[in-house]
Amino acid sequence: MAYDGFLAGTIARQLDKELQGAKIERVQQPEADTILLQIYAPATGARRRLLFCTSPQGARVHYTKLNYENPAEAPNFCMLLRKHLQGGRILSVSQPATERILKFHLETINEMGYSVNKMLICEIMGKHSNLILTDEASGKIIDAIKRISIDVNRYRQILPGMQYVSPPPQDKTDLWTARREDVTDIREIQGLSASAADEFEENLPLLFQTRDDVLAGKLFPAVYCDPNGYPRDVHIFPMKKLAEVCEVKPFDEPGDALDFFYGNRKETNRVMQRSESFAKSVASIEDKLLLKKQRLLEDVRKAENADIYRLKGELLNANLHLAKTGDKAVTVISYYDGQPVTIELDERFSPARNAQNFFKKYAKAKTGKKEKLIQLEECEKDIEYLSTVRDQISLASTYEEMELIREELIREGYLRGRVAKDRKKAAAKAKPRPRRFTLPCGREIAVGRNNSENDYITFKVGGKTDYWLHTKDIHGSHVVLFMNGEQPGEDEIYQAAAAAAWFSKGKDSQNVPVDYVPLRYVKKPAGAKPGMVIFTNNRTVWVDPKDPDEK
Repeated sequence: MAYDGFLAGTIARQLDKELQGAKIERVQQPEADTILLQIYAPATGARRRLLFCTSPQGARVHYTKLNYENPAEAPNFCMLLRKHLQGGRILSVSQPATERILKFHLETINEMGYSVNKMLICEIMGKHSNLILTDEASGKIIDAIKRISIDVNRYRQILPGMQYVSPPPQDKTDLWTARREDVTDIREIQGLSASAADEFEENLPLLFQTRDDVLAGKLFPAVYCDPNGYPRDVHIFPMKKLAEVCEVKPFDEPGDALDFFYGNRKETNRVMQRSESFAKSVASIEDKLLLKKQRLLEDVRKAENADIYRLKGELLNANLHLAKTGDKAVTVISYYDGQPVTIELDERFSPARNAQNFFKKYAKAKTGKKEKLIQLEECEKDIEYLSTVRDQISLASTYEEMELIREELIREGYLRGRVAKDRKKAAAKAKPRPRRFTLPCGREIAVGRNNSENDYITFKVGGKTDYWLHTKDIHGSHVVLFMNGEQPGEDEIYQAAAAAAWFSKGKDSQNVPVDYVPLRYVKKPAGAKPGMVIFTNNRTVWVDPKDPDEK
């Protein structure tokens, strides 16, 4: 794994140096397996955020600069940490040998006002990763982010009140204290990832030189990416073998490198994971609608053949003398084309009653066709709307954006669920917050993050003299170019159009067509879904997508 014992020890030494006496000001739990501590360190005079993650694919501890969305209600473990740790101080940070375990020794104040020592232990062990709070004097567990019962692990249980037992030690040499002359095989060394072991396998002296450089504070944090830009590995020392086949992205701090590495890996990027899961849910609804559409089309085709019922009713009425009650069928001559027509009869009824039944079937089919056509139109609108939603999910970059899309789907009746009470109150007070950018030309644009915000900027924010832009025949965000009553120049239109192309399904294409039109020509049909508009008098430009945030 990328976060090996060598990297864990490096982080532990960095934190131990910088956080002695640091105060824990805030505790947050943005996700089920993630804790954030906001810390003020007197040694540096800076406030930093410390990330503890225990997810199977991305377990780690490091400083982070990324923003995380907090849930409406703090989880129980977060509340417990706030009770025990908030306001406390970090005394030291240690690592047992070269284990992937970091121990934070803390001084806190209990309910009686006495100073007590606690220990926060982060075990970085793949799917067995955990974050455990213990009383340092007694060694008893106060609680853990993942409780482990005897049914799961007979060797040690992680439950409140039980004695903390360390994971079984590895029978290997501690890299931090090992001497070069005592090691003959790289496999004897504890705490090296597979790529690090491969790097030093044929050069053990270089391993010990690298260790000494790290202990001396000579760090070279870098992420190694494949030709497609996908992060393959992260290290705090140069990796010559990886550098031969990968692009090297250097960083100033280990935390920055780890933020980039885990933030851009599909397996560990929570926004990517959640968007994929969310997109699958929407695609499942869309599949059901496509099946419904197919059935409606079949019903419409059947209804189009309903004239045969009218014909049989008319011919039977004209030839009642040829049939009698109890007959299963009667053959008559059609007065339309002179051809014989065989009419099946219900032998329980008289010929006249059978004729009436044919007219009823005809009337029902005609009425049903009208209803089916109405349902078909609504179904097609739903499919088109969900298609835009799926594209918006793929463009979403934060939890907040996806949560807004989810709440929109709940309001529109596509998903079951409810919006948290505090979010309802906040939504009632706060207006939507579409993205806003200033273009190189100096003009400001607004960009909707979802269909509701598309409607908001188009019909609430923009004025009649402002310009509306949207990719032609490609799903994307609405963009409003604010003109303050002036006419846009060619550069202004092209720059706004490039932004509209960037926030669309055509983001990765070139020469994307974008429609633009004064907002007064954009209308919303009655009963239309969020984000659905009609417009006239539009013109089209072809542009290459460009991020408006890129300077």
